[in-house]
Amino acid sequence: MREGCAWVLGRARHVRLGRCDRLAEMVMQRPVPTWDSRRHFSGSRDRTITYLLVLDTINFSFWGGQTGGYWQLAERVRDVFQSSDALADPGRLSRMTPARLSELIGPFPMIEQRARSLRELGRRGFDGLVKRSAAATARALAEGLASFADVVEYDGRDVPILKRAQILPADLHAAGVANYTDLGELTCFADYKLPQVLRHFGALEYTERLRRRVDGWEELSLGEPAEVEIRAATVVAVERLRDLLAERGRQLSAVELDWMLWEISQSLYPVRPYHRTRTIFY
Repeated sequence: MREGCAWVLGRARHVRLGRCDRLAEMVMQRPVPTWDSRRHFSGSRDRTITYLLVLDTINFSFWGGQTGGYWQLAERVRDVFQSSDALADPGRLSRMTPARLSELIGPFPMIEQRARSLRELGRRGFDGLVKRSAAATARALAEGLASFADVVEYDGRDVPILKRAQILPADLHAAGVANYTDLGELTCFADYKLPQVLRHFGALEYTERLRRRVDGWEELSLGEPAEVEIRAATVVAVERLRDLLAERGRQLSAVELDWMLWEISQSLYPVRPYHRTRTIFY
């Protein structure tokens, strides 16, 4: 994934790397966020794994909705898991309708796509998706479920980014229900919030044309060159930031940096808009 993203950035026409110095200074002494076991479901190991698998199956595209963002989704799925098996049983998931899902969690954007992703998970079943390593788990998700197969095409080459396939093993590890020793193999989770933070601090730079489109809230099409370049550049920029911090004496994984940058993104104001792309992949 790192190699593919670097390959995209080497050919990019709309996005380039800036400098990571300002951001490195900001995160150098910042603590890594810890897992919030109150806002997430916390129960037996098996049920917590199922909760996270279900949550990350529908963990995408929160912008433009009326029900809030990730934390609202996490809490509403948590509440369902605390009271019933409505989202914990593969048979029920395989029959999930948009109307029923909206009853359970609220009218999030792309509710039809979320219900479809849960039906796919229900038909596949939970067995065999969570492996003994983070990389193997991400690979099993991407190969076993189309909704996790986040592979983009750029200049005739397939480039895996696998945002949601990677976030599940990271969440399993953070929640304490997995103990992965290879978490460092994962990249950051390239979505729309991380590039917003990176751009805010000068680590990513857009061409004037792309700047006008993003700042004007124009939606970018899934798979168009500029959209692919933003996500690929996000992965590469986080790797550059990680290397810079290591040179200054702080060792962090891309996953830990992702958690830190996402937390920073929640309180940035004023800040330029994030790019908007309607997709199940982030």
